[in-house]
Amino acid sequence: MLFCELNEKEFEQFSTSYPEKNIWQTTQMAHLREKRGFTVYYVGIKEEDKIIAAAMLTSNPSLGKYLSFQSVRGFLIDYSNTELLTFFHHHLIEFIKQKNGMVFRIDPYLPYVERDLDGNEVKDGFSNRPIFDTFLSLGYKHTGFFRGNINTLEPRWMYQIPYKGRTPEELLASFERKTIRSIHKAEKYHVTVRELPFDQLDLFMKVMDHTEKRRGFTGRGKEYYENLYKIYKDDITFLYTELKVDDYIASLQEDLNEMIKEKETAQKKYDAMPSTKMQNKLQLASNQVDQLHEKIQEAQKLKETDGEVLVLASGTIFTYGDETMCLISGVYDKYMKFAAPYAMHWYMMKKSIAMGQKRYNLYGISGIFDESADDYGVYLFKKGFNGEVIELMGVFDYVVNPFMYKVYDSLRNIKHKILK
Repeated sequence: MLFCELNEKEFEQFSTSYPEKNIWQTTQMAHLREKRGFTVYYVGIKEEDKIIAAAMLTSNPSLGKYLSFQSVRGFLIDYSNTELLTFFHHHLIEFIKQKNGMVFRIDPYLPYVERDLDGNEVKDGFSNRPIFDTFLSLGYKHTGFFRGNINTLEPRWMYQIPYKGRTPEELLASFERKTIRSIHKAEKYHVTVRELPFDQLDLFMKVMDHTEKRRGFTGRGKEYYENLYKIYKDDITFLYTELKVDDYIASLQEDLNEMIKEKETAQKKYDAMPSTKMQNKLQLASNQVDQLHEKIQEAQKLKETDGEVLVLASGTIFTYGDETMCLISGVYDKYMKFAAPYAMHWYMMKKSIAMGQKRYNLYGISGIFDESADDYGVYLFKKGFNGEVIELMGVFDYVVNPFMYKVYDSLRNIKHKILK
């Protein structure tokens, strides 16, 4: 086996054909990180002139000439092959030393142990603990099995929906009832999902700005998403959902007409033969007629105040390898009743199945599965798609230059104390 530096073309050919490829270990991600000031390297292992493992690395200055290195979401390698992983590690660390690397970080895109929907470990489920132990035996320090959302790190917990060869109809039938009803509701109200061209990214940004203010966090700026669009091209989709209020009113009017007929029928039956059962049915129909009248009046007022077309939600979706992944999404909370997020994800699931992909990834969750979680409502939304909780292995750090890293860590702690 031979460890070597790869050129971009070599890495791209290997990464695009690798069975367990992901969006982070790509030349596109390398270009994106270069725009953010990182330096990019491609390394790999060749056997008989054939690449059998590879990684995209990035570095940035941390202390003078000394650099911090990272392999975003890990290597493209068979982690279960301890001999191969060990060989790669030792030669990689030597490579990083030659580049004045001080510390190396890796967060493998690899599940740790199997979990159920409440986050409990599944008895007799799969486990990648042996791979975890290999990293520790090689000298890596694990940063912890944290739960919660840390803005500076990629999520350690995810929620994904495996397709398991199902058709869209079969997949829909597997969802929880509330989710199915919400998808049908969005369809009934004519919620429209469309893919935004580059020159309409401002529409996406307006939704994200609103969502960030509502949730109290600062997200990426417009330039970041413009770079995503330009770099990932066919592998990324910006979705946008909207509602024409007149279509919504027309749908309500159809329901009202039907309910008026039901009320009239119930009235005739009650007049002909009064009974408690028929009286209850008549009262129910009457209440629903009143409710629909109220909804139509509310919709007409909404049209007057908010306009003829309502912007509901938007999202950034990757389609790469075996999965479609929602990186981030936003929604106007005042329009939640139109179920736009359900419409948006269902649109992409159907498209993903048609492309032959294997799963839909709703991405980050906190790993906290009770009402104390800040994202508990978001988790319940994702859980409604009846998917799987994925706990990733987490972050490993390897100190390449212990002395300089100790100096760096001391200075960083002093800086934090001053800022407090």
